[in-house]
Amino acid sequence: MFFSLLLSLYILTKRKTHLPLLLYFSFMKNLKSLILLVLLLPVQPLLHAESLETLSNDQLLRRLDRMIEHKADYRNSILSHIDSMKVLAMSQPMNERAETFMQIFQVYSYIQSDSAMAYLARTEALPVSQENAELAARVRIGRAKVLGVMGLYSSALPIIQRIDARKLSDDVRLFYYQVCRTLYGWMSDYGEIYDRKIHYRDLTQMYRDSIILVQQPGIDRNIVKADRALTLGDISQAKSICLKSLPNADNLQRTYLYVIMSDIAHEEQNTDDEIRYLAMTAINDLQRGATEYSALPKLAILLSKTEGGGERAYNYLVCTMSDAVYCKARLRTIEATNIFPIIEQGHKNRMHDRFALSIGISCAILIFLVLFAIGLFYAHRRNRQLAEIHKQLDAAIASQREVNDALSVANAQLVQANQVKATYIARYLERCRTYIDAMETNRKRLLKMLRGGGQTEVLNLLKSDNTLSMEEHIFYTDFDETFLTLFPNFVTNFNALLQPDAQICTKRDELLNTELRIFALIRLGITDSNRIAHFLNYSLPTIYSYRSRLRNKSIFPKEEFESRVMNC
Repeated sequence: MFFSLLLSLYILTKRKTHLPLLLYFSFMKNLKSLILLVLLLPVQPLLHAESLETLSNDQLLRRLDRMIEHKADYRNSILSHIDSMKVLAMSQPMNERAETFMQIFQVYSYIQSDSAMAYLARTEALPVSQENAELAARVRIGRAKVLGVMGLYSSALPIIQRIDARKLSDDVRLFYYQVCRTLYGWMSDYGEIYDRKIHYRDLTQMYRDSIILVQQPGIDRNIVKADRALTLGDISQAKSICLKSLPNADNLQRTYLYVIMSDIAHEEQNTDDEIRYLAMTAINDLQRGATEYSALPKLAILLSKTEGGGERAYNYLVCTMSDAVYCKARLRTIEATNIFPIIEQGHKNRMHDRFALSIGISCAILIFLVLFAIGLFYAHRRNRQLAEIHKQLDAAIASQREVNDALSVANAQLVQANQVKATYIARYLERCRTYIDAMETNRKRLLKMLRGGGQTEVLNLLKSDNTLSMEEHIFYTDFDETFLTLFPNFVTNFNALLQPDAQICTKRDELLNTELRIFALIRLGITDSNRIAHFLNYSLPTIYSYRSRLRNKSIFPKEEFESRVMNC
């Protein structure tokens, strides 16, 4: 835990939170805090991001997929560091506590806007904030920054415009310029009136130049210079600055450099490099627990236009929307909402194609089974006819044994009957062979057609005796996974509607069981029992039974149960 605290403090200082000022107060007020900060210095080499440049695009995307699956772990790790900072703040003198609160605000500003605002308010409530004009200015600038993240530009602008930058120290003035550049940049990118967009773009450029004038030489300044060169159309200079800065950059600086490199690749129409740098940016964003970011939705748009990238694009956009809602970053929510219908439509088309493929396979198997059943029916009827002939022959032989004259006739009839028998057997065998050959011909023709179409998976399914059940299992599994992506808390919320002894628990190897699928379909708006029975391949009485039984076990009135399911 102590190392985690050191790690979190170092990460916070990399966010430009006035480390010199904090060191000064720590030295003057609390020697223990100074020792803690000095101990951070050996940790710095461990915090540089693992080099991602050596990985291929496929490897980067696979790593990004894994990070999205475990993003909650990364976020919880950062939040645990913040908790450590909160505990530390409570034992600090007033000045140091204010600085720690500002550090906590800086981290929260990329994770959760409400919490960031709360710690700005806590800082402002401290008596030292009333006495220290610099600290009060930082609080106001921070509030404008968070309001910008939330998309509340009309609220952020008056705060920024009331601050006199000439009265600020260099460090606070740099923070002011950075927030102004970001705020006006967003207003330029997402404004609707053309003349105002130009005005905000000019202000963005002006504050970018101001940052370059105030910021000390180094990688952070190079990042701004590269951004400026790219904005002015000097792609080669921007690229040169980024490539020279990358080897010595830390993890956060690499993230900003990757963003610029992705913009450069976009201008050069180099889609592979753009995907590459956006993927590296997204990996770093998730690794630091950020929920307000732009790389992942941009990557989703690019992948949606590539062959086989639609599923990833959909997952990335869902991740973006959930994180934007968590952060309350209205800007990112609107941005994701605007592009979500495009990617979602592609996702629906893929699901429709997959469903159509399943229906085609099911129909082919059904036709095969029908033909096989018809063959068995005719074979059985032939057998019955042959059995009847046997009975007639036996009766004829018994009746002709009484007289010699009739014996020869009976023998002749027997020979004739045997000839009939042989003929029927031959015809029966020939008919069986004909059906077998016909089925074999149909199978070969179907296999040839499928081979010609390149549908190897369908070919394997047709060869398998368990094709139908396997495809049905895959279909329901896909349904379960898609449904739970849209409604991840459905099972928990649904169980909350039931009495404690009626809670539904799925098996380890299944996502939803039959009862949950029925009400998952109801949640999707499919309330007709006939349609549900057809979808799940159950009888109508069975569906009625499930619905009635669970209504009876609801903690709410029966007539309200299914309407409440619609809100799960």
